[in-house]
Amino acid sequence: MKKIFILVAAVFLLAACGQNETKQENRGESAEVHPLEVNLKVPEQANIHEKVSLTAEVSYGGEAVEDADEVKFEIWKEGEKEESKMIEAKHEKDGQYTIEHTFDENGVFFVQSHVTAKNQHNMPKKQIVIGELHKGGASTGENEETANHTHEHSQESVDIQLELPTNVKANAETLIQTKIQAENAPLLNANVRYEIWKDGSEKHDWVDAAGDEKGTYEAKYTFSSSGTYQIQVHVNNDEGLHEHVTKKVTVQK
Repeated sequence: MKKIFILVAAVFLLAACGQNETKQENRGESAEVHPLEVNLKVPEQANIHEKVSLTAEVSYGGEAVEDADEVKFEIWKEGEKEESKMIEAKHEKDGQYTIEHTFDENGVFFVQSHVTAKNQHNMPKKQIVIGELHKGGASTGENEETANHTHEHSQESVDIQLELPTNVKANAETLIQTKIQAENAPLLNANVRYEIWKDGSEKHDWVDAAGDEKGTYEAKYTFSSSGTYQIQVHVNNDEGLHEHVTKKVTVQK
């Protein structure tokens, strides 16, 4: 009888160990961090007083995000960023968040989506041309104005994609990459720095990134301990560009 009792106890012990291992594996899978992807859909051109649909397609790990914490669209005319309008988007379906907006004047406008979900933030930006930019005349002065406009425009339409490895470990060197484009072309010779800090800590580390001919800026950083960190990439250049994107990352032991 005693042997039977010991055998039964051993069976229960093995079953309990198996359940614990399964729970640990499940926790490990759930802790996997993916980048928050936002596909901002903005028409290249529209007419004045025309109702325009603006959409942010939000996904995480290849799956549509239906429960984003916040999705807003910021809209402003070129050179008037301080007068921008912030409009909250409506969730439609399949991770699509949309607004309809009417532009009341001609010119170049910028649309930037501010998306917060899965403890991350992504804010891609695109331009839209409303009506006619220039009419008549081809004087030297107007040509110069067009050249200046194109130059400013290339600095305004900047797409910043901050990328991190799927699994980030403490005390291990981590490669941080940011791909930057302006007008759908690589942004070269920018000054790119990563600001890194742990949640609840007042200490912020700064790391300079090196860029290549493809507009990819890389740096390596070693997280000293596990926990939740914020990484903010700062992008600027000699033409007055200054943009930043922040992403949250969970560092494992």
